[in-house]
Amino acid sequence: MKANNFLLFLFLSLMCAPVYSQTKNQNNKIVLNKTFRTSVGSMCVETNTPKPCAGYTVFLELNFKNDIVLVNEKNENACGTVSENKYKTNYSTQGNIVKVEKLTRYGEPLKIKQFLYTKNSLIGEAIDVDGRKKEYVFEEIKIKQK
Repeated sequence: MKANNFLLFLFLSLMCAPVYSQTKNQNNKIVLNKTFRTSVGSMCVETNTPKPCAGYTVFLELNFKNDIVLVNEKNENACGTVSENKYKTNYSTQGNIVKVEKLTRYGEPLKIKQFLYTKNSLIGEAIDVDGRKKEYVFEEIKIKQK
């Protein structure tokens, strides 16, 4: 009798797993296969003579896939991309709330707990080093496929 109960439990569990997986992916649909970008800071470099390529602006790009978000921290200036730091992290969605597990800026944590998805943008708040709230608006961008 116990073997039959176990087999019934196993059968029901296996039948429900695809439904849970499909539901999770449908929840992620609002950001799935979309890329969002914003400026999160800048680095100024003092030089003796004007050099437009001395400093840079720091951008974060979030590229959402099925189970992960690909994060690219890009340092750019008038001369192009200075450097990139790419990593993967987990995310989840609930309604129009998007939670990203880990974000960094200058190699330090950027403490945005969650984003609000509104009409092709993600809006999040973080506490700045001065203790003030800073709003970050990530706009959706179209990435050319290679």
